Amino acid sequence: MTKLAIVSPFPPEISGVGQYGSRVAEGLAHSGHFEQMRVFANQTSNAPALEHHNGFVVQRAWRRNHLANAGILMRELRQWQPDAVWFNIGLASFGRTRLQNFLGLSAPLLTRSLGLPTVVTLHEIFEASNLRLLGAVNGRLTYLGGQVATRLLLQADIVCLTLRAYVQIFQKQYQAHNLAHVPHGAFDAPGFTPLPDEKRILMFAMHAPYKGLPELLDIFRQLRADDPSIRLTVAGSDHHRFPGYLNQVREALGESPGVEWRVGVPENEVPGLFASARVVALPCIATTGASSIIHRASAHGRPVLAYNHDDLRAVADEENLHVEFVPQGDRNAFARQLRDLLKDPARCETIGRENVAVMRTMTLAVTCQRYIQLFERATALNGVL
Repeated sequence: MTKLAIVSPFPPEISGVGQYGSRVAEGLAHSGHFEQMRVFANQTSNAPALEHHNGFVVQRAWRRNHLANAGILMRELRQWQPDAVWFNIGLASFGRTRLQNFLGLSAPLLTRSLGLPTVVTLHEIFEASNLRLLGAVNGRLTYLGGQVATRLLLQADIVCLTLRAYVQIFQKQYQAHNLAHVPHGAFDAPGFTPLPDEKRILMFAMHAPYKGLPELLDIFRQLRADDPSIRLTVAGSDHHRFPGYLNQVREALGESPGVEWRVGVPENEVPGLFASARVVALPCIATTGASSIIHRASAHGRPVLAYNHDDLRAVADEENLHVEFVPQGDRNAFARQLRDLLKDPARCETIGRENVAVMRTMTLAVTCQRYIQLFERATALNGVL
């Protein structure tokens, strides 16, 4: 196989799907398996139209919230003629509206119609999502549209899912047989750094109403009333479906002593961000897949506290990660467990070291080798040598 095309969101935009695509692209380039690699990425205001990275090219080909993305991608792929195409996407990767995303999600089917071997990694599924809590309007119509979009995606040669639970749902609901399970794994090099003396909480996310930031700020104020030494870092960016959300929260709730806001953290500062924290808080009231934050925190040796959502529990159980769970909606339990972890650095270190050891079995190299095998299988299915 000579030429690999990747369709994915891509930094500098901050998103779990985009960071995953970036790191896997780097790993695939490092493998030396491909003579040419090109990432067809989303346009952003602060990135050039064409970038040369170490071993691959990033071409800013499509735009979020644009109805013609599938057609644009078909034109570019037809012109470049790759040996295989990998779509690394979420259900809302292409825009804020149902129509924008539905049309964008038709691109893998159209790619296969060009005779190009096509592999899709889908990071979330409608069947495991609470559309009302995620802020979807007209949830029933959105759900039906999601089912149709899923059937279109399943026309790819291979569809990869990051949770075995998702594979089982697709097998049952759609009788799909072209599925592969690729665990999210570590796209940060796993390693434990000493815990800070400071009792600092980290919330790192693409922030949206369902991520639970206002609730965490309330819990933080409650904890700080008893222990003024506690600190909180709120890091990340707005979710692209909720532009301006972080500013809205700050204006509505006001500034609080002990809270540090770090918006738009550059990738090279992420290791230091995790190293500065004793505990990573995940107070989301709804989820959209195998949390990248659980994996990043685990790779950096930081314990995660979360509500017991099915997706997050599946990540912990399937990958043998130690995540501290409390019952959904039990804010008092979340506050108590957060306080107890902050006061017990020895326990935090034990959890952190356990998770680093697990993540060392799921390195980027392991993930990339799995993808190479899937690309080769897709080309074989199409009779491409």
